[in-house]
Amino acid sequence: MPTARSGLAVTVHENQIYAIAGEAGDEVTHAVEMYNVETDTWVSLTPKPTAVKDVGAAVIGGKIYVPGGQLTSGETTSILEIYDPRTDSWSKGASLPEMLSAYGIAAYEGRLYLFGGWDGERYLASVYEYNPKDDTWKTKSPLSNARAYPGAALAGGKIYIMGGYDGQRALDINQVYQPDLDDGQNNPWSESPLLPKARYGMGITSIAGIIYLVGGIDEKNNVDTSARFLTQTEEWQQVQNPVSATWSNLGLVSLGTNIYAVGGRLDQVTTKNQWSHQAIFLTVLPIIK
Repeated sequence: MPTARSGLAVTVHENQIYAIAGEAGDEVTHAVEMYNVETDTWVSLTPKPTAVKDVGAAVIGGKIYVPGGQLTSGETTSILEIYDPRTDSWSKGASLPEMLSAYGIAAYEGRLYLFGGWDGERYLASVYEYNPKDDTWKTKSPLSNARAYPGAALAGGKIYIMGGYDGQRALDINQVYQPDLDDGQNNPWSESPLLPKARYGMGITSIAGIIYLVGGIDEKNNVDTSARFLTQTEEWQQVQNPVSATWSNLGLVSLGTNIYAVGGRLDQVTTKNQWSHQAIFLTVLPIIK
């Protein structure tokens, strides 16, 4: 990746990986860079209008939505900026209901969901839903407790909210949110097996019903392990870490049969490196006639 950074937003659109904003050394950056997996090359694109860090992104309807974040001034923002890869241009959406950074983010059925976060003064338990069709935000059923830097991943029609930091400690919480049940009559939340190790600020992604966690931070600031959660059997498994160092505030995405890790902090040093891991192995069986 051309620009070393952490706390960046990373997402996938049409088999290409987009790395947006983040903290680059002592600065908060506007940088937008795209990685072409087939050619193994990076290109720089139109910068994000507002430089932010501790931010996430999700793709809906061919556009990349980047809500909130922390500004260069240290303040959080409620801005929603939308990138159109087809025209390499940015536009604005409706502002978030409150200032927000360090949230969990996921897209489901054409809508955007934000979980928890930090507003510059408080850790939050809020959950918000954004509908791009009418450019509106709605308040949904909150988390069980306030937290920032959680992971959020979609698997099997459910959104898993994992880990986080509540202002005092790293969390091993693993809660499941079902958007279809959040109708004011049903309880959309349920519990799932706790994380093997409490953490926050980790990379998270899902592929084929398996959720991967890479790196993160705990009370001793030394999470150097990775894990995966098999949602069908609700089983945790340890996974070999891509690097032998503490790793946090990275971007993690899945593409095809591979998982890609981008940027972050390695032993507290911001990196521009990227790693790939083949998460699914395809076996071709011979045909016997």
